[in-house]
Amino acid sequence: MEGVITLTVCRNNKDKSKEKIPRRLKRLIEAHQSTADMESLEALLPRLLDLARNVTDAEAASILLYNPKRDILEFAAIRDESLGERASDILKSSVELKMGEGIAGWVAANREPIMVEDAQSDPRFFKEADVKTGVVTRNLLCVPLLHGNQLLGVINVLNSKEKPCFDGIDEELLGCFADLASTAITRSRFLQARVERQRLQTQLEAAAQIQSLFWPDLPELGTGSHVWAVSVPAAFVGGDVYDLIPMPDGSWLVYVADVSDKGLPAALIMVALWSKMRSEALLHSEVDALLETVNNAMYELLAEEGFFATIILGRYWPATGRMQLVRGGHLPPLWIVGDGLGPVPELKGVALGITPDAEYEKKEIILSPEESVLFITDGITEARTEQGGFFGRSRLMEYLMTAKGPPWGNGLMSEVDAWRGNAKVNDDLTMLEIWRDPA
Repeated sequence: MEGVITLTVCRNNKDKSKEKIPRRLKRLIEAHQSTADMESLEALLPRLLDLARNVTDAEAASILLYNPKRDILEFAAIRDESLGERASDILKSSVELKMGEGIAGWVAANREPIMVEDAQSDPRFFKEADVKTGVVTRNLLCVPLLHGNQLLGVINVLNSKEKPCFDGIDEELLGCFADLASTAITRSRFLQARVERQRLQTQLEAAAQIQSLFWPDLPELGTGSHVWAVSVPAAFVGGDVYDLIPMPDGSWLVYVADVSDKGLPAALIMVALWSKMRSEALLHSEVDALLETVNNAMYELLAEEGFFATIILGRYWPATGRMQLVRGGHLPPLWIVGDGLGPVPELKGVALGITPDAEYEKKEIILSPEESVLFITDGITEARTEQGGFFGRSRLMEYLMTAKGPPWGNGLMSEVDAWRGNAKVNDDLTMLEIWRDPA
């Protein structure tokens, strides 16, 4: 009987609430105006709750946001005129609701508003929040926050200040407010995501600029020998690297390497490989011994992470055209002789970082006048069109049989770009070429 009396009182409150509709609509309009300029979700949520309390004349209000990854509701903000920030901190850190749990969980699961006149006697009421904060919830109104079909969360108002409980007009007003709040939350998230994308864009552009500093200035090799090189990452930064390191006897260490990934992780490994090659280069007179040392270092760095790097490494003496070669799982070099290809010796050796104490086979070639040696990464042969076809080795060979050079790599780059068309670059692409003038 007592419950029936309470229900009647709350219904009668509707007539009294009508007298305050102009004032409350004004607050609703103010809510729309004040949220329109807010971009930060952290600043927006407390403001939304203050406005919700004003619109409904409630003692307290809270917003629980839906976490789709965990399928739960999490307290995002609480405003209570008696407890202040303490209640907010307690609820944020120690209370969360499963879908369907508590009044808020029921509203989220059913996506329907609910008005509870006697919270303590409602079997759905989640009493732990009251216990943890010391709040006594007498009555409440809970409305879902929806953006289209997407559940954002729920908004609660607790304990009507001027009436025994909330009424239908409160529900209508809070429903209108929830629409404004949902739009404001969605807009805030969109703006935050855009800011994050812009920040990431700036960071990637800076990373690309930093990575470009690792490409050496192409030197004059002297005595009729020349070098050309290019590296184009698939993303802002990549895992390909090339370098030329001068040696005390006038020779040059030259290499091209390809880390087994793209983007920032590969770029970081690329830097580690570049640094190790530079630090060890002058300590080894033979390229096979150098690569064995670098491999052990890369194995310690990469083994547990599952990364590796392929490499083709040479030591070139410009005066004679002599070149020592060693290979770690990389594409063989292309030795361009007249209208064809010279027979590059088979070079055995595993990629860097796969196994410790690996041995690498060293061979030599002599680059005669008018000949070139071209190091490439598989970004050339595995370049794809929009239909998914690969550029392939046969197309590479066909180009070298008909094109003019040196440098052959410069025209090859244009050939790959033209063949790819509008397709997105799918892999880092790097080439380094050394050639000799006619005698």
